[in-house]
Parts: sequence; structure tokens; C-alpha cells
Amino acid sequence: MRGGLAAAGTVMLCLSHPAPAPAASTTVLALELNEGPGASTAVDSSGLGHHGAIGSHLMMDGAVASFDRHSPTEGVAYRNEHLIVVPDAADASLDPGRGNFSVEVRFASSVGGSSGETPNLLQKGYSNTSGGQVKLQFNRGRIRCTFATSQGTAAVTSPRSVSDGEWHVVRCARTPTSVTLHVDGAVADRRTAATGTLNNNKPWTVGGKQQCDAVRVDCDYFSGSVDYVRLTKG
Repeated sequence: MRGGLAAAGTVMLCLSHPAPAPAASTTVLALELNEGPGASTAVDSSGLGHHGAIGSHLMMDGAVASFDRHSPTEGVAYRNEHLIVVPDAADASLDPGRGNFSVEVRFASSVGGSSGETPNLLQKGYSNTSGGQVKLQFNRGRIRCTFATSQGTAAVTSPRSVSDGEWHVVRCARTPTSVTLHVDGAVADRRTAATGTLNNNKPWTVGGKQQCDAVRVDCDYFSGSVDYVRLTKG
């Protein structure tokens, strides 16, 4: 009886374990571009020390970086002189890897519309780069974001031109199964596609290509102003 009473009075406790919280995202690059005239270093305010080199063609006014105009017909490869170059990180913190990764830029430009030019705003790697490529590029004024590896490619494009001389914020977010483009806070385009593991040894460049000769390979120089560049991982 004693044993039966004890059994009847036993309270069974089911302790549920909470689901693990998702890993927090981390800002891995934050170029605020508020350096003054003559500055040669774009400071990374993320705290990770991913500082960039400012090309001699850029004009810094303490608030934004302005890129001068170079027509593709000019046939001159200025390379780093026209770019902001952030070296690749040995710990792969600047590479999307296979998880969530986003690029965000605030810019203003009026080049790349009906002229047929296709300036590059931001990129890491090239179409033939082992390890893949990330790129923000204008095509007839519309901004196009591409994440590409040998395992898969996804490209999203704004439905309207953003080469109108006005300020715009573009954010391109990649997950393991999709790429979504936001323009000025609204979803502009989305593609469901796996893009594999993206990890290369190329730098991030703002303003065009680093590897070009302006004859056989166009440098795709951006012309306009950039307020900030932010990369987020996780």
C-alpha cells in the first residue's frame, strides 16, 4: 500500500528544452566613408579591422566618397586609383561561405542608364574566379545582384532604374536557398536557388573591377557617390 500510495502521488515532470536560438548576425565590414579630403584609408568601423585603400581618383568630403567619370571608350585601366579596395580576410570572415550573407550600399548615380554602360558598384571575385563571385552591377540603370559559384547561381534585378541621381539604399541578402534584393526598404526581387559555398581570395572592390585592361576586359567603372558599404554575415 505504501508503495502504491507513493506511486499514485508521484508527479511526473516533463522538462522541455527550448529550441536553440539562431546564431546572431555579425557586421563584418562597415565603411562609413566619412574620411576627409586626401584620406587614403577607408576605416572599417565593424571592429574587425578590414580597412580599405582609397584610390587617388576618389574625392572624400567627410561624408561620402565620390567617384569620377570614366567612359568605357576612354580605354584606360586606372584599377586601384579609381577603387576602394578591401583585402580578403585570411579567416574567411569577408566571404559569404555557405550561410546567410548580405551586402548593403547607399549610393547616388546617374550613369548606367540608357548609355548602355554596366558599371560595377561592388564586387568580390569574377565570373571565372575559383570559389565564386558576388557582384552589384548596373544594367540600363537597374541594379543587379549576383551570387555565383560552380554549385549554383542566383541573380536578382530591380524592376526600375536607380541611376536617377537620387540616393538609394540597396541590400542583397543571400541564404543557402535564396537571394533577395531590397531597394529603399522594399523587396524588389527574389530568387529561390542554392548558390553553394562562396569563398575566394579576391578583395572586395567598390567602384569597378581591379583586374581589367579597359580594352579586352572593361573596367566597368562606377561614377557617382557612395555613402556607406556594409557586409553582414550569419
